[in-house]
Amino acid sequence: MKSTECTQCRKLYSIKVKECPFCCTPNIHHKSNMPKKWHQKTSVNLYIAGILLIIALGFIHIIIGGRTRTGLPMDIGFKKSFGFKETVVDIHKIKSMPYVTAKIKYPKSCEVLQRLGYIGSGEVFETAMKDTLLLKFKDWQNEFEQSIGSTEINWQDKLLGWTDEVNRISRDAGYYNNRGITAAKQSQFEDAISEFTRAINRDPTFSDAYYNRGLVYNTLGHQKNAMSDFTKVIEISPQSTEGYFNRGQIYLAKNEYEQTIADFTKVIEIDPEHVQSYFGRLLVYFALGDYDKTWDDVHHIETLGYTIPSEFLSALRQFSNRRN
Repeated sequence: MKSTECTQCRKLYSIKVKECPFCCTPNIHHKSNMPKKWHQKTSVNLYIAGILLIIALGFIHIIIGGRTRTGLPMDIGFKKSFGFKETVVDIHKIKSMPYVTAKIKYPKSCEVLQRLGYIGSGEVFETAMKDTLLLKFKDWQNEFEQSIGSTEINWQDKLLGWTDEVNRISRDAGYYNNRGITAAKQSQFEDAISEFTRAINRDPTFSDAYYNRGLVYNTLGHQKNAMSDFTKVIEISPQSTEGYFNRGQIYLAKNEYEQTIADFTKVIEIDPEHVQSYFGRLLVYFALGDYDKTWDDVHHIETLGYTIPSEFLSALRQFSNRRN
């Protein structure tokens, strides 16, 4: 057994004891009496500091990815409630996303960025982002319509129910529907609405007149009236793809995405090759951040032999990769 000599009484004793058993002088060789190294002195403090830092992260957002208010590479914002979700907020990432997607996937990030003024707050930001998204949608839709040759067809050429066999004496529903079609093609829209309404009064089940009047209302920007007429078309003719598709287009313009998906899906159930409904639906899935379903509709369209706008595919790949 190793021993040591007491520095005071000079007697030998075991090195393992804390102090001399004869005079109680501390044993300088015992680990409890040896001076602590720097890391031993600071380990407890570091441990406590680490715990405090972790707790602090539950109360703050660390903002990066853009020019901050202080000019530093990062900024800090306090959370409304304790938690570690969305502790790091990337300004550039939020700004580059469609508003609906950002709001659904990163609600806390949107809230703190709005509160600190990095992005427009409340309705201002929402309106701006939705307008930007709608403009993109319109560009992509127009490009897709051109690729399938649909834009070559004037909306007035889509009017339904023209017939050469009308009763001009009794002036039946077909007679007034013909007059409405003629007026619409001459851009006499108010007259067209009046004639289609007369046709409906003659025959309340004449779905073509409702459909035609809905097209005119939509052209004039009277979305509520147009939607009512397309809904009536669906009630009279439940298998009418025209009614569902045109109503879905209005829902899309109004950012009512659940209803848009429902109407375009119904069209596809009736006509599995209705490529425009696939494209309209994938735009909504993209806006909602459901990229798996977006890709599914992309593949359906490509299977039907049509080409997706390259800019849209680029955006879809970008957001899909960012999510992964």
